[in-house]
Amino acid sequence: MFSSGFLIRGKTSLSNLVAGGLPGIQGLMGSKGLKGDKGDQGKPGNPGLDGQKGDRGEQGGCKCTDGRGGNDGRPGDRGYKGDKGNTGAQGVQGLTRLKGNKGDMGLDGLTGPCSPVFQSALSTSRHFIPLMGIYTAPVNGTYLFSFHIAVAGKVLKVGLFCNFYPLVRATEGDDQSTTSQTVILHLKRGDRVWLQVEDAITNITGMYTDRESTSKFSGYLLHPDSCEIFPKGDIQEAS
Repeated sequence: MFSSGFLIRGKTSLSNLVAGGLPGIQGLMGSKGLKGDKGDQGKPGNPGLDGQKGDRGEQGGCKCTDGRGGNDGRPGDRGYKGDKGNTGAQGVQGLTRLKGNKGDMGLDGLTGPCSPVFQSALSTSRHFIPLMGIYTAPVNGTYLFSFHIAVAGKVLKVGLFCNFYPLVRATEGDDQSTTSQTVILHLKRGDRVWLQVEDAITNITGMYTDRESTSKFSGYLLHPDSCEIFPKGDIQEAS
């Protein structure tokens, strides 16, 4: 027996023991190695077999209620118009009350358009009669005047005058012809309007009237400035 504590049995020689050495003590565990590269994706596996049919489950219980406590439903669609109902019975007549007091007078309305209650016009032909051939305005207002004159034999020079002031003038040759003018004037009451040739010696025969031609001077009131009623004597009518 050796001092190392090993007992040599059988045919094992001392030389063999010395050559192989005694078993060493287990070393410490080394540190964890680095993560290796990802391996290639494996092939899909073969489909598995169908599983066996499961057992029938237990019948579920009913947790029904009678509808109380539920949410209100949405409004339904509008229904069709119903038939006209029968006429109801006449109601009881109400009580008769006393007549109310008369209300206060309202404010005056706007002045309406003027509607004259009179008319004024003049129309005269050659030969003009003094005074009868002069139109005198009966009221302040708007008037229309016109003349149509046949000319023959002489050159005619004629004018429409208002209070001795010529407003319209016309000259026409001595051949058979006509001349006409129309004018609208605003006159004051008493203004006078007439037709006048340049002079009696050279023009009076240039204006004429026969079976085929007429010379006339006319004027009339379109509308007055006021609706006041004037005395009938102020209304002038002549022809």
